[in-house]
Amino acid sequence: MSYLFKSGTIVTLDPPLVEHGDLRVENGHVIERASQLAAREGEEVIRLNGKLLMPGMVCGHTHLYSALARGMPAPPRPPSNFTEILELVWWRLDRALDEETIYWSAVAGAMDAARAGTTCLFDHHASPSLIGGSLKIVREAIQKVGLRGVLCYEVTDRGGTRKRDEGLEENRAFLKLLSSPALQAAGPESQNGVRNHPLFRGMVGAHASFTLSDRSLDACASLMREFDAGLHIHSAEDACDVEDAREKYGAGVVERLASHGALNSKTIVAHGTHLDDREIELAREARVWFAHNPRSNMNNRVGYAPVAKFGERVVLGTDGIGGDMFEEARIAFFKGRDAQTAFDANDWLRVLANNQRMASAAFGVDLNSLSAGSAADLIVLDYDSPTPLATENLAWHLVFGLTSASVESVMVAGRFIVRAHVSALDHEDIYAEARRASEKLWTKLR
Repeated sequence: MSYLFKSGTIVTLDPPLVEHGDLRVENGHVIERASQLAAREGEEVIRLNGKLLMPGMVCGHTHLYSALARGMPAPPRPPSNFTEILELVWWRLDRALDEETIYWSAVAGAMDAARAGTTCLFDHHASPSLIGGSLKIVREAIQKVGLRGVLCYEVTDRGGTRKRDEGLEENRAFLKLLSSPALQAAGPESQNGVRNHPLFRGMVGAHASFTLSDRSLDACASLMREFDAGLHIHSAEDACDVEDAREKYGAGVVERLASHGALNSKTIVAHGTHLDDREIELAREARVWFAHNPRSNMNNRVGYAPVAKFGERVVLGTDGIGGDMFEEARIAFFKGRDAQTAFDANDWLRVLANNQRMASAAFGVDLNSLSAGSAADLIVLDYDSPTPLATENLAWHLVFGLTSASVESVMVAGRFIVRAHVSALDHEDIYAEARRASEKLWTKLR
């Protein structure tokens, strides 16, 4: 299908740009962008009348399995520290997941993200009671909604060596699945010579240093090399992770990962809340992506990450608190102001652009410029501001005006998944199924 978006306000994040113009989409890509384009026979003309046209948002770290956690039963006793939050809340939840609840949590989470203007999710999955095939379930759920996904399974020692090995094998199986004939794209080959699914990529998932032995980290690093993949891991989210690494291994968290060959330019280090300057420098030298999750950090009371020290490769994640990147960026800005960091609104605009850059690198396609040749992953916002919107003040509109409530339409790879506020799938039916699944899940937590 071909579309001509007429009379839009085209917005890109880095470098910031606000300009009026037209955009032509065909076969899943932007093929032309100019101030005025004439309609062609057979293409659908969409008149925007000044509405914003932006690249789709990207979530740099999330857990879709937490989509059914909203309002879930309280833990048996109030957690008193971060380790107890994991043990009494999240590890109880992920153990309770089965095929049905994995699927509906991923569908519901992806639908929430889509309606908020997020077109790509870097998801970190865990379901210890159903490991084998779990990423295929998550992929099918995200694909049902129509988003892009970069998926991994959380390798950890907390269930013993058998569960650890199942987690490693699930990552391996999914990475192999992406190159199977049934899922091959017609696009160019990746660096290791296999073709990839157009809307999905894989990483090697790992929980955190404090639940991984040396042997487990070696296995993760070996898998990374086998598939030329990055590691997606929580690092120094809480001080307990740092203390464990130093007491058991005589090294910092990042130093330990580096010594096992588990860092590269495709790696996502989530949180980094308690990394010291030396650890940050090691991670920066390895060119990792730092995924900052401000709402999660505040909720878990683990402290404020030293984001201003992370350098040029900072991205934003939600850590499972939905998929609304407008909201996450707004909270990141205000929390940063409260913490008196050096970051201002323009920095958070750059961070959101980094999310798109990270996704572009993962998929080998431009997801951030809306230029000729870029993927047609875009969102339309009906943003009616009482003040002018221009290139020089775009960042301040982001933190003081733009919200996901303005998202009117969402397109991924040239296909509308939300149009004029109406989802291609009936979101009411999806949420009804998710509520039914959540009730089943919650009975296991009581």
